Amino acid sequence: MRSVCGLLLLLIGQWAWGDNIALVPENPVLARVQGGELQRYRLPVPSGQRGFVTLVPLDGDADVFILLPPEMSLAKTPLKSVSAALQPERVVVPAQKQAADAVVVVKGITPTRFLLTVSWTKRQGRQVPDRSRVVAIHWQEVQATDSVALGAVTVQNRTPGWYEIRLHPKGMSKAVLPNVFLLGPNGNRYLGWVALAPGAHLQVAAERTPKADIALVADLVSRAVAGTALAPDLQVAMDDLLPHLTPLLPVATAVRQGDWRRAAQELVTTLRQRPQTLRALQTFLARAGLTLPATGLQKPVRFGALSAVVTAIAAAKLPARETVTLVWL
Repeated sequence: MRSVCGLLLLLIGQWAWGDNIALVPENPVLARVQGGELQRYRLPVPSGQRGFVTLVPLDGDADVFILLPPEMSLAKTPLKSVSAALQPERVVVPAQKQAADAVVVVKGITPTRFLLTVSWTKRQGRQVPDRSRVVAIHWQEVQATDSVALGAVTVQNRTPGWYEIRLHPKGMSKAVLPNVFLLGPNGNRYLGWVALAPGAHLQVAAERTPKADIALVADLVSRAVAGTALAPDLQVAMDDLLPHLTPLLPVATAVRQGDWRRAAQELVTTLRQRPQTLRALQTFLARAGLTLPATGLQKPVRFGALSAVVTAIAAAKLPARETVTLVWL
């Protein structure tokens, strides 16, 4: 009974005297805020560490603002979170060169019970190498400590070509990630949330494979004939079509070598002499949501559409392979 009374007194004290409470990792704050009310908590900011302030509403709706320095106004602070009701509010505090004081302001939109926490870390998710030509990993942290980080991962194809992307996670047993997928010109593929710990990593390899080359040819044909590009995050089953689409690979080789005339000749000759390849290409494009008449594919192709010309020129002589890795350092 005494411990329960002590907890109640502590919570009442927090509601009444928020300004005197320091938000630190070992002492999360459980409190209530009324609609229109502002509660303030001191936030000691250590030097050289990033912070993650999180408010979990147990009911209602409240927003979080970080005033750094403390005299910053709510209207001008860039450090804020204003999510919808019943959604967690998270604010990332950037690392400071020197220890500093800040203020956490909880603004009640409606009467809200909430749990307020903070964590600090010197570590960060980083792509290695940090500069790449073909593929990039975008890491958006949600929560982090020195021992683990939770974040959202997006893979980007930085080129105007097509690549097959393979993922090789290590030490991420709970991550549910696709093993391999195609990614087209300047395309992005959101992979979802993953947890990273020291020693764990996510390797992303981009490679020009037969599947990527076939997608390149199909994309150029679609641009030239229909004026429509394939979606860069294309998710189309093509394994059953590969035996009949393989004759299109010399077209991709010519494109990558910058020989547009030979590419057009190879394409027309292949489609005229191999009806099964023509039908397979039509099926592939249909699965991608495009319908092209057979007569349109059998006409002489000169890559006349502007987007096809630009894509073909830009796709020439791109790297055959590149590998980058997301690590928690």
